[in-house]
Amino acid sequence: MVIDFRQAKKLVAKHGSPILVISEGRVKSNYQTLKKIMGDVTVHYPLKTAGHKGILNILRRLDSHFDVASYGEIQSLLDLGIDATRMLYSNPVRSIPDTVKAYNVGVERFVYDNDASLNILSRYAPESDVMLRVSVSNDHAYYKLSTKFGAQPKDAIRLLKKAKKLGLNPDGIAFNAGSHSHSADDYINAIALSKNIFKNAKKEGIELEALDIGGGFPCRNSDRPLPKSTEDILWDVKESLDEHFPKSSGVELIVEPGRFTVSDAGVLLTRILGKSKRHKVIWYYLDDGAAHDLADVKFSNWDFTFAVGRRGKKIRSVLAGPTCDSFDVITRNQWLPELELGDIIMVRNAGAYTSGLASTYNGFQPAETVYIP
Repeated sequence: MVIDFRQAKKLVAKHGSPILVISEGRVKSNYQTLKKIMGDVTVHYPLKTAGHKGILNILRRLDSHFDVASYGEIQSLLDLGIDATRMLYSNPVRSIPDTVKAYNVGVERFVYDNDASLNILSRYAPESDVMLRVSVSNDHAYYKLSTKFGAQPKDAIRLLKKAKKLGLNPDGIAFNAGSHSHSADDYINAIALSKNIFKNAKKEGIELEALDIGGGFPCRNSDRPLPKSTEDILWDVKESLDEHFPKSSGVELIVEPGRFTVSDAGVLLTRILGKSKRHKVIWYYLDDGAAHDLADVKFSNWDFTFAVGRRGKKIRSVLAGPTCDSFDVITRNQWLPELELGDIIMVRNAGAYTSGLASTYNGFQPAETVYIP
């Protein structure tokens, strides 16, 4: 665990609550572990996971590249002095104004998966490098990411040829095996599929130079049981890459680790501000909730783990957020010892998809971000 309850009490006494505590050392360790296992890959950290300036600066110092989905994310990186050439615009659908601005500030590589996107790129980002995103299996992922994006593999060659015809440079294939995948199988199958597309593209005179395998690796200290450790999954993916895209191929390998990089580096500290008994069940009302830093319970039914500092017989409890809306229920089935007003609840693995999803609904502010070594 990043901190214990003794440290948590000191941080809450100093900063109030809710606060999101980020361990700089854990972010560095996760990044370095990925590089050690995966070898010569280009890491593009996706800002959607957690776009805090502090995290971005840590990764900038580690020489990370970045995955962006909007011009707003591009601007936040530019404000930190990060060059646009270190950014991959991976959202396959983007507005014309965002395309123009991204091109004008120097973004050189864009992802696409459809004809309309190609037409926009050819007109407003001429001669850019473009990567075709293909749809692949997400069977082993908690959160599916091929339902909204990704061209069908049968359309790959046509879309690559069209990109070339329009004056763009089709230089790679991208895929995403989902989020929090508990097996390497989807990656292995997608890597083999990509190799086949590379071969067929070469027959058409298109030399592809890059493969983006996306992210989706589970966090290293997952609260969810995994058939294999995160490191073992990475080693399996690495073995498949070595088989189909060895270093001698000259293909640039790109990974986009979000949850893996920051999830277990963050702990959310929230306090109980209200307590009641409803239909013989204790309800605790927290100063953070499903409209704010715990919004992922609604977005993807994510099951956070809650730790408390008290001991005693555990009873069924409901945790709810501070807003006046009944949708703001975090969990209805937590077994906890009886708690009191002001008690701290610690939410593990809260570095990913927490404050990035938070709103200011009802006037409640997202958690302040605090950094520790």
